[in-house]
Amino acid sequence: MRNGRSRRRPSRPRPRSPRLGRAAGVLAGAALLLAVPTLAGCSAMDTMLGRETGGAIDCSRYQDDPPEGGQSAPLLMLYLDISDNSAASAARISQAVRPYFDTALREGQYIRLVAGSGGTTGLTHSDCLDGSKLFRIDRNNGTREEKDRVAAVDALTEEVDHLVQSERVSPTGSVTPLLAGVNDEIATLRGGPGVSIGAVTVVVWSDLLGSGEASDCLNVDGKKASIQIAEAMVRRCFSPDTQQLTPIADSRVRFIGVNAGAVTKPQQDIARYLRGELCRRISSDCG
Repeated sequence: MRNGRSRRRPSRPRPRSPRLGRAAGVLAGAALLLAVPTLAGCSAMDTMLGRETGGAIDCSRYQDDPPEGGQSAPLLMLYLDISDNSAASAARISQAVRPYFDTALREGQYIRLVAGSGGTTGLTHSDCLDGSKLFRIDRNNGTREEKDRVAAVDALTEEVDHLVQSERVSPTGSVTPLLAGVNDEIATLRGGPGVSIGAVTVVVWSDLLGSGEASDCLNVDGKKASIQIAEAMVRRCFSPDTQQLTPIADSRVRFIGVNAGAVTKPQQDIARYLRGELCRRISSDCG
């Protein structure tokens, strides 16, 4: 089934915890009885989140008809630069994008989700959030609408969580490949059949601490944390000689995740400087 699945590369298997010894029969029976309502609760939660039990999210539950009569709808582009695929990192990212999902479902927006984790493994695109469908929760009853929107946000953030934890993180890489493809992706989506896109918001999760590839203009290895260094790095990104990045025209850009997680003071500084310099060049509406 297409809905809810992402084209993900297989991740390394995680070691299983050692199994405990078998308990006595009476204790096992009691544990089984306790497990029954738990399993029932999981099934109920799966239903509430709009997916088959243990299966993929049914994205169609949160989609609406496209605009009619020459009207357009906004597009939300989510780009995730994954340098840590742990459960804690996935939870941080999912929490950070919740407000954007809430606004999208409230107003009615197209949503596209793309992730990259460095190296030569390429990018991962969510099949659920591929930018071709309008997402909106619209009910006649305000209370029902609020509840359904919260459930929909839960489901979409779980898609983000699953994608992050499924990524195979490379020790090298940066946000550059993600940013380099934004303009082409927007143009492709605008040209899609039955799609009428208006304003575009590009949300980028990244620590902006690229590493390991000297040719990458956002590689911070060996760089001192100074505004001058950050300015030179970003100037190189947009230089006609290299042109690794181009301005994202007519779009609102937001960098989130900078200084998230365990980073040193110099790393915090260089990332903050880079965000400022990128914003100066990438969009007139950037933060």
